[in-house]
Order: sequence, then C-alpha cells, then structure tokens
Amino acid sequence: MTTFVLLSAGKGSRLWPITEKQPKTMVRVLGKPILEWAVEGALPYASKIVVIIGPDGEDIREYFSSKPYASKLEFVIQSEQKGTGHAALTAKDAVKGDAFVVINADTFFDPSFYAIAGAQAVKGPFVAGKYVEDASPYGLIESKDGNIARLTEKPPAPVPGHIFTGCYAAESSFFELLEQLKPSPRGELEVTDALNEYAESRSVKMLDVAGYWNDVGYYWNFLDTSAYALENLMDEARDGQMEDFVNINGKLHLGKGSVILSGTYIQGPVFIGENCVVGPNTYLRPGTVLEGNNHVGNGTELKNTILGLGSNVPHLSYLGDSILCEDVNLGAGTTVANLKFDDSTVEAEIKGKKVDSRKRKLGAVIGSNTKVGINSSINCGVLIGSDCCIYPHTVVMANVESGSTVK
Repeated sequence: MTTFVLLSAGKGSRLWPITEKQPKTMVRVLGKPILEWAVEGALPYASKIVVIIGPDGEDIREYFSSKPYASKLEFVIQSEQKGTGHAALTAKDAVKGDAFVVINADTFFDPSFYAIAGAQAVKGPFVAGKYVEDASPYGLIESKDGNIARLTEKPPAPVPGHIFTGCYAAESSFFELLEQLKPSPRGELEVTDALNEYAESRSVKMLDVAGYWNDVGYYWNFLDTSAYALENLMDEARDGQMEDFVNINGKLHLGKGSVILSGTYIQGPVFIGENCVVGPNTYLRPGTVLEGNNHVGNGTELKNTILGLGSNVPHLSYLGDSILCEDVNLGAGTTVANLKFDDSTVEAEIKGKKVDSRKRKLGAVIGSNTKVGINSSINCGVLIGSDCCIYPHTVVMANVESGSTVK
C-alpha cells in the first residue's frame, strides 16, 4: 500500500466550454467525474489518497464528502498554479515521508492500471509511459535497459515512441528536487526537469501503460474516452422501464426512473442515466450517453453524442459526434453537422488557434444553459459557449462566445 497523489487543480482551458463552469477533473464519463474514476481506481491499493485542488475547488471537496470512503481522502489546496512540479510539491506535508504515486487526475486510465501502479511503487520509483504512433503532441521518454534515460520535449515531427502520461512514483527525497526547480522557458516549474535529475542519481523504471490511456485534452478526446468506457467499463443494468415495440441491439445501461417509449431503436453501446425519457420513435446510435434528467423525443437521432445533465433534444433533430453540456435545450429541427463537404478532417478553433482533430466525423460542443431555436443548423467543429441564445433558423458557422445572442 502506498500514498496516491491525484493532481486536480487544472482548469482544462482547451476543453472550453465543457470546463467553463467546472474543473476538468469533474467532467463526467458515463455520469461519473474523471476524478472519481481515479479515486475509485486507486482506493484498493492506497494507504491514503491526497487530492490537490485549486483555490476554487471547494465543489470537489463537497462532492466527495458524502462518499463512503471520504475519510481516506485528504484535500490540499494549490493556491497558485505554477506548473506540474509545483503541484506535486504541494503534497509534501500530506505524504509525510512515504513513497508515493502521482497521477494527473484529469487524464483517464483504464481502472486496471491502478493495481499495476500501486504494486510497482512498492518496488521502487517509476515513470509511466504510453506507446503511441505519433508522439509529436507530447514529450518523449527515452529509456535504456527498462529504465528512464531522459524525458524530452515534443519532437518536431511525428515519430512513434513512449510518451509521459503524467504518472510517476518516487520516494520522499524527490521533494528536495522539486524544491530546487527553476522556472522553465515557459515560466513554469516542470516536474519533468526534476524527474530527469532523479533518473540521473538512481534507477527509475519505465513502466509501460499497456491498457487504455487518454489525456482528454480536446473535446474529441473526451468523445473517444467516453466510447472506450461504453464498450469496456459500462455496467449493463436495466433499472428503468421500456414500453412495447422498443428494439435494442447491443449493450445498454438504463438508469433508475428512466423510460424508453414505443418505436425507439437503440444500437449500443448506449448509456441512459437516471430519470430520462427517450422516445417515442427515437434512434440512439453507438456512443450515445444521456447523463441524466434528459428528454430525447420523437424523430430525433443521436450518434456518438453526449448529453449533459438536464439537456433536452425534444423532437426532430440530428446530432452526430457532439457534446451538449448541462441544461441545454435544442428546438425542433436543430441539426448539428459532423461531416465536411470535402470529406477532410474537422478543425476546431481552440484558444484562438485552429486545431486539426484528425477526425473525418466530428460535430460541435454547446455550453451549459444555452438555448437553440427551431430549425437551426450548427456546423462541425463549432464551439458555442454557455448561456447563449441562438435564434430560430440560424446557421452557426463559427465559435460563439458565452452569453451571446445570435440572430
């Protein structure tokens, strides 16, 4: 048993508008926050779990206060975000001399990884790497004889290799290296600098992450993670009700208080949370998630789409490869496109820059409490902020800032 340190102070700005009103670690996968997946994964192998939160992270503490394992959690506030090295250093007093495992809790590991990490940490320090075909968006891990040689910056061109997943294990002496860190060229205290020094003075194992891992950096990564969880981690409970003439083909989770009305066709895997109404005559295609308190009505087709709590698509609409945050309402006839005319990959403007998703089919994201009028069309790759009003018959071709009215 060892101490797990879960870093949960990041804001996840690249996931806007999904993270506009919640920390990235509280974004839900199958109705459960990413952080909760990490906590529950680590629990059987942890003597204690230290959760690093930001100054505005009181909602995180409150969320976990009612959990049966709450006494095993200790929350530490990172008052300023000065980098990954500073975040880990914040846990020093809580770790109290033990060996420890650090995990960026805004990334998603298959739950089986936590047993591997816990067992390896007892044996000695490690850095967890995931093999990918294109390591250019990440930092590379150079290894020799199964041990870390060096963690390097992003390669200038696409190359295969092991990337740093943000998970590592160390002993208490590692905090001395963290305390000596100097700001990097981008002005942050980088944990990779400390890990490189650590690997120079002792053996640090390169732990291969054989199972699923996703950094959930962009909204299409969120859709990918949700699809993985649907196929591999979903509980196929049938706790709701179904009328006659409902056709189900594939995996389905149907939550308590939910009802599927006649004429509905479901092609799994599909997750329907609690207190949802689906139908009549609705088509739910693979990858669809209704987090709870949703209404998806007559003549509506959803494909690989996530509806946040309280969001509704009442009738005559199509959404493909898209995300609605909480309390969104789409008027009748709303269409969200997921394919470009020229069949090229979809780009999205994120933090002022165009980012290629490398996906042929990708829809839009609509922020919480936004209302869309009837017969509106939303182009693929569009991000609409929270608290917006989209008038009827509007064609939305570009990002919409939060609080906007579009006519």
